[in-house]
Amino acid sequence: MRDTDYAYCVARIRANERYLLREKDLSDLLECKSYDSAQQYLIDKRWLSKKGDISESLKYQSEKLWELLSESVPDKKELNILCVTNDFFNIKAAVKCHFTDKDPSAYYLQPTTLNLKELTEKVASHEFSSIEGVKGKCAEESYKTACLTENGQNADIIIDRACIDEMKRYADKKGDSVTGEISAFLCDTANIKIAFRCAQTDKKRDFTETAIGECKAFPRKDIVEATLKGIDSLTEYLAKTVYREGAELYLNSAAEYEKWCDNKVIAIAKKSGFTAFGFDPVCAYYYANLTEMKSVRIILTGLKSGADKSEIKERMRALYV
Repeated sequence: MRDTDYAYCVARIRANERYLLREKDLSDLLECKSYDSAQQYLIDKRWLSKKGDISESLKYQSEKLWELLSESVPDKKELNILCVTNDFFNIKAAVKCHFTDKDPSAYYLQPTTLNLKELTEKVASHEFSSIEGVKGKCAEESYKTACLTENGQNADIIIDRACIDEMKRYADKKGDSVTGEISAFLCDTANIKIAFRCAQTDKKRDFTETAIGECKAFPRKDIVEATLKGIDSLTEYLAKTVYREGAELYLNSAAEYEKWCDNKVIAIAKKSGFTAFGFDPVCAYYYANLTEMKSVRIILTGLKSGADKSEIKERMRALYV
C-alpha cells in the first residue's frame, strides 16, 4: 500500500488532534478542587462522556481512540504494531490465570489482535499450536516452564522476551520511520529495564540470556555480558550509549525512568507533525493519546487520594501538542 493511500486517514487524524489536551488543560485539571469537579472539567472538554470510576473513564477514551483508528486506517494490519505489548500481556494473563483458577478476562488489555475468548479456551485446553505464530510458541513454552519449574518468574520472562523480539522485528521492518524509531526505542528501553533487574538481583547467565531480547541501539551480547558483571558494569556500558540519561534515572527511581521513556516517545512522535501521508501520523497520534491518558490518570488518582499537587505535577508526562 502506498503512503498516499493514507491521505484521508491522516487528514482525519489531524482534524482530531485539536481535541488533544494541552499543557494548560492539565494545569487547569490539576487545579480542580475535587475529583468530581475534575471529571466535570473533562466532560466539558469532550474528553469524557460521563462521571464514574477512573478505569471506566479511561476505558471509554481508549475505545474511542481505537474506533477512530480502525475506521480511518486503510490497511488494518498496520495497526498490529500498536498491539504488540497488549497481545503478549494477554498471553501472560491467560497462562497465569489458568494456574491460579482465575478468570483472565478481568486482566485482559485492549486493543489486541487476539480473540480473547478463544485465547482463554486454547490455553485451558493446551491447544497452543492453534494460537498464531510466535504467540502460540511462547505461550506453550511459558506453560511448560511453569509446570516443570513451578517458577512464575521463569515462565514470565519467556513471554516478555518474545514480546521484545516481536517489537524488534517491527522496528527493523519500519526502518528509520517514526513508527520504526518508536518501536526500536520501546524494544531497547524494555531490555534496559530487564537488564537492571537482573543485575540488581544477581541473576545467573541462563536467566539473563533468556530474559534480555534483541536490541536496536547496541549488540544484545554486549548488554548481557555487562549485566552479568553487575550494576556498575551495566551502568558504565549504558553511559556510552544514547540511553545514558535513562540509565542514570533508573538507578535513582524506576518511576522516573518510566516517565523519561514516555516523554522520549512523545518527542519522537512529534517528528511526524508535518507528515502528510503514511502510517507515522497514526502511530504518533496513538502514543499521544496513551501519554495523555497516563497524565489524566495520575491527576485524577492524585485528586481522589488527596495527594499533594506538587507531587502529582512531578509525575505528569509531556504532551504531544
